[in-house]
Amino acid sequence: MGRKILLAAGGTGGHIWPAISFGQWIVNNQKETSVDYICGVRPLEIEIYGAAGIKPQSLPMEGSPLSGSGITDRISRLGGFFSSFGIACRIVKKSVPDCCVLFGGYISFPVLIACLVLKVPVVMHEQNAYAGKVTRIASKLGVEIYSGWSECIPLRYGRYTKIGVPVRDLKRVEPTEAWSRLGLTGNVPTGPRVVVFSGSLGSISIMEFIRETASMEQFRDWTFIIPAVAENIEKVSENIYLLPKIWDASLLFSLADMAVVRAGGSTLTEVGTLGIPSVVIPWRKAADDHQYHNAIAFLAENAGILWDGGSDNNAFAKKLMMLHEISKDRRQIMASKLYNSAGRICGDFWLALSSHF
Repeated sequence: MGRKILLAAGGTGGHIWPAISFGQWIVNNQKETSVDYICGVRPLEIEIYGAAGIKPQSLPMEGSPLSGSGITDRISRLGGFFSSFGIACRIVKKSVPDCCVLFGGYISFPVLIACLVLKVPVVMHEQNAYAGKVTRIASKLGVEIYSGWSECIPLRYGRYTKIGVPVRDLKRVEPTEAWSRLGLTGNVPTGPRVVVFSGSLGSISIMEFIRETASMEQFRDWTFIIPAVAENIEKVSENIYLLPKIWDASLLFSLADMAVVRAGGSTLTEVGTLGIPSVVIPWRKAADDHQYHNAIAFLAENAGILWDGGSDNNAFAKKLMMLHEISKDRRQIMASKLYNSAGRICGDFWLALSSHF
């Protein structure tokens, strides 16, 4: 009889893509194992799963019951939690999974409680170097925690196991093929190409810095490609292309000699496994400043440079020039801890998970 694994992930792509990546690895490598997904009802969540060809089961939650902007919002979210808890119990009872894996975000909380009440094996994966609220609660309740990084603050060593962040095993194609498949016209630029990933929620400030930097004399032969910021492809200057959302990230990575990224756990792991040197700009308003902790953990082992996102455009330009020098050193990139390890991370996670069956 085959196994059943239930994966719960919602909120942003930072939680959802690791779940999808691990689920797809299971389907491809563990033929007798089926995978189901649970998410919330935010349109972004449904859109991300849909892009991967997945139709998850959903809970009527749009935010964490542990937070809220006011008393009315908190009461509404609490009501959504109790409703979602009941639905989660019904899903778990019907599915009868051998194990449930929670990938953080507000949606994990009712599923966590449902699994504990129904005595279904449950584990938690934390993509950030600073553990989220649900992860901290799960740890106190005795749930096994698997971390994407060497640190999982504020959990003590021994209370979590480093496993890495499951990511898609993306295959790079020739730049000319990627350029064409993205719908970009003309020849592939021969100068340094920088792909700018500003995160699931976008970032106007990063795009503005890129516009100013690209106009500087030393970057005239560089090309900057910024996805998920336009309805259609726009060439806004001689060396800046704005793109719509691109779900096949392998095409973007195939063009990238370098990248500018926020410090989400899955984004950092993907550029690390592909060996793409990156300027990492943590979003300092993220909960518990977890993106800063992610950046520090990533840069301790991988090729890249930290930038604080300040207002000095010249400082940002210097970071890019430094990154260009790093990009020339293939030996440093290939020595990175994450290089070429996407499949290994998922395999290690499966091996660890098997002990809970």
